[in-house]
Amino acid sequence: MSLSASKSRFYLKGIAMVTVTLTLWGVLPILLKLGLNYYSAGTIAWFRFFFSFLFLFAFLSVFRSGGEILVRPPVLGILGGTALAGNYFAMTQGIHFSGPSNAAIIIQVAPVLLVIAGIFLFHETIVAKQVAGMILAMIGFYLFYLDRLGNAQDTFQYSSANGWILFAAVAWVLYMICQKRLSAKYSAQTLNLLVYAVATIALIPLVEWKEFLGGGFAGWLLLFILGLNTLIAYGALAEAVECIPLSLISILITLNPFITLSGMWILNTFGVETLPVENISGSGYLGGAIAVIGVVLVVVSPQKRKATS
Repeated sequence: MSLSASKSRFYLKGIAMVTVTLTLWGVLPILLKLGLNYYSAGTIAWFRFFFSFLFLFAFLSVFRSGGEILVRPPVLGILGGTALAGNYFAMTQGIHFSGPSNAAIIIQVAPVLLVIAGIFLFHETIVAKQVAGMILAMIGFYLFYLDRLGNAQDTFQYSSANGWILFAAVAWVLYMICQKRLSAKYSAQTLNLLVYAVATIALIPLVEWKEFLGGGFAGWLLLFILGLNTLIAYGALAEAVECIPLSLISILITLNPFITLSGMWILNTFGVETLPVENISGSGYLGGAIAVIGVVLVVVSPQKRKATS
C-alpha cells in the first residue's frame, strides 16, 4: 500500500469516527427526553458516568495502563470531572424543562464561550471571520429564542430551562480548560477514566435509587443505551483526534443540532406520544440554522501564516 493510500485510509477513519460521535450526540437529547419519562436527571447523569467508568476501567485494565491516575488524581482532573458532572446534570434538566431541540441549539453557546476563554486564558488569536461568526450566532440564538418563547406554554419554565442549559455550557467550558491543561501529560482515555470516576462520585447525592426498581424493561434499556452512547461517543472522539485535525472535528461536531432537530421533526410528524410536540416555526428553524452556521465560523481555527524569509 502506498503512503498516500495509507494516509487516505487514516483520514477516512478519522472522518468515520467523528461521524459516529456527531450522530450519537445528535440523538442524545432525544434519548435523554425519553429517559426522563422513567428517571430523574440526577439518576440518568449518574448512571451514564457509572456505566462508562466500569467499561473503560475494565478495558484499560486488560489492554492498557492508566488506572494509576485514580491513586494520585491531579487537582485539575478532579475539577474537570466535577464540571462535566454539572454539565451532564444541567443539560438533562434543560432538556426536561424545554425539550431536545431547544437544548441542542442553546448549548451551542459552549463552543463560543470556549473560544472566548482561549483568548483570555491561552492567549489565542481571533480573526475577523470568528467575530462575524459570533455576531451571526447571536442573531440566530435570538431568533430561535423568540420563536420558542412565543410557543412556550410556561415562559418561566422555559427561561429556567435556558438557565440550566447555559450553566451546562459554562461547566463544559471549565471541563475543557482542565482537559487542555492536562492533555500534555495524560492520554485522552486516562483522563476520561478519572473524569468518569469523579463525576460518578459527585452525582451520588442526586440519585433517586428507588427509580431503578420502577423503571421496568424499557427504562433499563434506555439507561444502557444512554451509557453506551456516552462510552462510544467519547471513545470515537478520542480515536478521531489521532487521525484528523481538531479544527475539522470541531466543525463536524458543531453540526449535531441538525440531527436533533431533524429527528424530533420526524418523530413529531409520526406522532410519537412519548415525546412532546415542539411546534417550532419556520423562523425558529431559520434561527437555529443561523446560530449553528455562526458557531461553525467561530470554531474554525485561524490559518497559521507561513513564515516569511
